[in-house]
Amino acid sequence: MKLGILADIHEHTKELRKALAVLQQHGAERFVVLGDVFEMGKRMEETVGLLRQVEAVGVWGNHDVGLCFDPGEDVCQRYSAAVLDFMGRLQPHLEIDGCLFSHVEPWLDPHRVEDLWHFDGPPDSPEKLARSFGAVPHHALFIGHLHRWLLGTPEGLLPWRGEGPVSLDQRARHLIVVHAVCDGNCALFDTETNELVPFGPS
Repeated sequence: MKLGILADIHEHTKELRKALAVLQQHGAERFVVLGDVFEMGKRMEETVGLLRQVEAVGVWGNHDVGLCFDPGEDVCQRYSAAVLDFMGRLQPHLEIDGCLFSHVEPWLDPHRVEDLWHFDGPPDSPEKLARSFGAVPHHALFIGHLHRWLLGTPEGLLPWRGEGPVSLDQRARHLIVVHAVCDGNCALFDTETNELVPFGPS
């Protein structure tokens, strides 16, 4: 299955439209959101409308928790039922075809706000990568949150920073950080061939 992966949208609807168009052009069959749909709330209706059009699924990020965790009355009055329904369906983690999708590194607990906001730099060493690979059994771990491209294995980082397509070794495990939609990026991942195609600002 070809998955269109959207990280850190932050209500940037212009960039989201471009990302969806590129991913559809390249055959995306399903769309996965890696969290942080929300920014200030001013374009949430349009953002969620675009995601609903493609029946996107996904996980919540640190900026989304107010809309995903039992929103209060003031939040419910501010946003439409469509926004509340979409955000309420976001998950802490999501599994598709043996891949795990989360906003933050999988060793962190997305139910804990302090874990969602945790940051001690990117997982750029074998020690940091080991925390995620040791926490879950999946062969491909996709995260957002960091607004950069990054690709690692249990042995350490690979020399790839989103400059072009890469075929992941099906015998190895990988952690993939997908760069932010709000910065003009998105990715396509084929779960059958293990090909990862990054798309950047045009």
